[in-house]
Amino acid sequence: MNQTGVEMKWTPEQVQGQIPPLSMALLGKDMPELINIYNQYYGLDLESKFIGLQHVVGTFDAAEFTICGHLFALPEAKGTVLLVHGYYDHVGIYNHIIEHCLSQGFNVFTYDLPGHGLSSGERAAIDSFRQYDHVFCAALEWAQKELASPLVVIGQSTGGAVIINYLLSRGIDKTNTPFANIFLMAPLVRPVDWKVSKLFYYLARPFLKQLKREFTQNSDNLDFLSFISTSDPLQPLFLKTNWVGALKKWIKFIEASQPVDLDIHVIQGTQDGTVDYRHNMLVLEDKFKGFDVTFVEQGRHHLANEEMAKLKQVLSAMTPLV
Repeated sequence: MNQTGVEMKWTPEQVQGQIPPLSMALLGKDMPELINIYNQYYGLDLESKFIGLQHVVGTFDAAEFTICGHLFALPEAKGTVLLVHGYYDHVGIYNHIIEHCLSQGFNVFTYDLPGHGLSSGERAAIDSFRQYDHVFCAALEWAQKELASPLVVIGQSTGGAVIINYLLSRGIDKTNTPFANIFLMAPLVRPVDWKVSKLFYYLARPFLKQLKREFTQNSDNLDFLSFISTSDPLQPLFLKTNWVGALKKWIKFIEASQPVDLDIHVIQGTQDGTVDYRHNMLVLEDKFKGFDVTFVEQGRHHLANEEMAKLKQVLSAMTPLV
């Protein structure tokens, strides 16, 4: 049983087999049975909470991957949120953030990263962060073409890294940004103990393609921690060494990037044991002229799924969205 109390009656492969190509023509149409069951399992069946809400699950192709996207569309939406999840994660465990954005009258468009959730690709692996960038650009282009503006972007951890990469690699500033607001939750620049991890990567790379994942206490929401470690079939069970190699190259690129005149809003827990947030805050303050940070006292890394009191602080920091 999961946090919503719905029994699991599906497999990822079964659900993937029923996902149609993403299209606005899917709005108002019934979803296949297994996709409905999947949505119920993760609490993504939010239609009863918002009048007129329509939820579409569909695939789009980018960077040689088949990506699973979700659109939560409101009638007369005030704008659209583009949401990017973190490493090991998937859309199914972001119902709190999705519901918060909908409550402010915004559509939400989000997707599973390559190698995550219901998207294609080797689990939790990537050859280059450029592949994440190509997928993000495809999602952004679709949202700009099909959905209401203004556009707000939100990223957690590696999702934040994807957004940072998009902004700095293109020199995006206030004059050409596609976003009315940018929120980064516990954004990844360097992970904790990066020097040690990098050394281990060099030593292990010739011999190992993956390491068994350890489920750490990255939230004080104990129900969430229990769920992802015992009841979530979409959780990767291994850390891939090629992902660490891609991260190494990305960190070098980001830390050498030129600063931009752009506002970003960072939300960061002070008990984060996953990213080296003290170093990362200094980097982001240097790279973005309009850097702003809200600290969540004793907040751990997975701010999208923190215990309720801390989650309320996270959501408050994203209110209003524009």
